Amino acid sequence: MSSPGLPTPDSTPDSTADSSPGTAGEITDADIDALAERYYGTIGAVGYADPLPLDPADTVLVVVDAQQHIAKPAIRASLTAAGLYEPGVEPVLDAIEARTRAAAANIGEVLAACRAIGIRAVHVGIQALLPGAEDTGALHRAGGMLYPPGSAASEFLPEAAPATGEIVLTKTCSGIHVGTRIDQVLRNLGADKVVMAGFYTDQCISASVRDLADIGYRVSLIEDAMGAMSPQRHRNALESIRKLYANSETTAEFVARAGALAERSRGRRGGWLTGRHRR
Repeated sequence: MSSPGLPTPDSTPDSTADSSPGTAGEITDADIDALAERYYGTIGAVGYADPLPLDPADTVLVVVDAQQHIAKPAIRASLTAAGLYEPGVEPVLDAIEARTRAAAANIGEVLAACRAIGIRAVHVGIQALLPGAEDTGALHRAGGMLYPPGSAASEFLPEAAPATGEIVLTKTCSGIHVGTRIDQVLRNLGADKVVMAGFYTDQCISASVRDLADIGYRVSLIEDAMGAMSPQRHRNALESIRKLYANSETTAEFVARAGALAERSRGRRGGWLTGRHRR
């Protein structure tokens, strides 16, 4: 039995059907986009109206893949391996490098702000376990991302390097939930809120944010403390997760909020800024 109003295989569409303006036949992609933007904008306004609260007792900063494999020499090597390198791309590589370093510098500011108020940092990087990187996941292997322990590509960028005593996890895939013990680590620390920075927005960041949100964490993105290979890929990735899976803010906004928290806590006798929270 066919559904009412739907043509059966033996029938033809009714030529007398309403064809006035506004019918589905005249709707454009722009009309659909406009409605979707209103819908998701409403969700964001309701669910993410306020910034993610900062509390060292239940908040952790996670920095993803701030490593040398996204720096200019590694990208040049990847282009060469793919047969895409030519001297004319050097100015483009310089521009990519400048954006990467700017984001890394912002990660450094976020790290400093977190350390000052006792928010722990967890650093996640791409690195295999075996000397020959045989344990690398299929996707990374196909992309030539074979980074054994001690490889130059797996070293952390100096602007975002882990401090002594900070947790470092490694993975050989995109998402930090699939590739590491991050869920166990966060739960053991008593954290249910995650501030996230790192690379690449359209790959490891996006995969990680969605996974963390799905398993119950509240996440906030530091938008200018992360990046992708291209500005367009960065923008598109943020558009797909911001205010849907996570809060978002800039480095300046986050640092200001952390500073205000430190100021309020300074002088509190017996407050949280004691013991392990003093760095």
